[in-house]
Amino acid sequence: MLQTAIAIASNCQPVAARCVKPLSKPLSRGREESEKRSTEELSVLHPESVLKSSDAIGWHNVRAIHFRHTAKEVTIPASDDHCMALNLGAPFFTNVYPGKRRFEGHVRSGEVAIIPAGSSWTCRSEGPELPVMLLLYLRPLFVRSAARELNFWDTEVDLTPQIGFKDKHICHVAMSLLHELNEANVVGRLYSDSLAAGLAIQLVRRYSSLKDIHVGHGGMAPHKLRRAIALIDHHLSDEEEGRVALRAVATNVHMSYFHFSRAFKQSMGMTATNYIAERRIERAKKMLEETEMPISEIALRSGFSSQSHFTTAFRRLAGATPKAFRSAL
Repeated sequence: MLQTAIAIASNCQPVAARCVKPLSKPLSRGREESEKRSTEELSVLHPESVLKSSDAIGWHNVRAIHFRHTAKEVTIPASDDHCMALNLGAPFFTNVYPGKRRFEGHVRSGEVAIIPAGSSWTCRSEGPELPVMLLLYLRPLFVRSAARELNFWDTEVDLTPQIGFKDKHICHVAMSLLHELNEANVVGRLYSDSLAAGLAIQLVRRYSSLKDIHVGHGGMAPHKLRRAIALIDHHLSDEEEGRVALRAVATNVHMSYFHFSRAFKQSMGMTATNYIAERRIERAKKMLEETEMPISEIALRSGFSSQSHFTTAFRRLAGATPKAFRSAL
């Protein structure tokens, strides 16, 4: 289950924003206009709010915007790039819209929000002071390059909105980039590009779909584990029904089925069968949130042979029946 965004873990672990009921009503006029002009530059839409931008000084791997609200509520259009927003001042409340879902949460001073590419979002001031933010944009292709540096070759890097958490590494890099933004020289441009690489790696390691992939003692070799997970996820993403052919996956990574099963559990902390069940339930949750599809059809699309089997597995892993889960949205 996703947690409410304002619950900040003491060890600075990523905190998923609270996902609320999928949008079923027409967009408000403001959001509708924002969606239509989502490709326009932020500096064009809110020129009075942009204190400084890296656009004029030729940074390559990261785009930085020092942004100060000039209104109680501001809509920031969707971008083709991933965005990290560091709050430098007054707290604000934000809604993030990745597709038909909506995530919400509070962002206090010194806290970070991660907004995946393609998501529009709004910021609403929570007091008399208007918020000030540093917005850092990274291209998805650049983030995937960072994933390859970590030997993640065959798996997509997916991000979920994360709202209102502290990360010392991101804050340190962000403040360094803000300093270089104010210096605006050639050395700063080179330094900013190297800092961007560190940000991208942090995104992959701590806040992406790859964060849980690790190799324990005696487990599977990293490249084999990544290949196996990519094959399993590809099978699931294609809405293929029935059992995932784990013996074929084992053969593909040049392991016997016995050694594959044991090594996968040592590396992931769960059996391959349990991993598949969890991914299917996560897929089912998205369909319950984002569609009006009958539960029986969701069961089949999630790879379950019957609705009763799906309900049993869903209750075991999600703590509620599919019907109760949907009703609570």
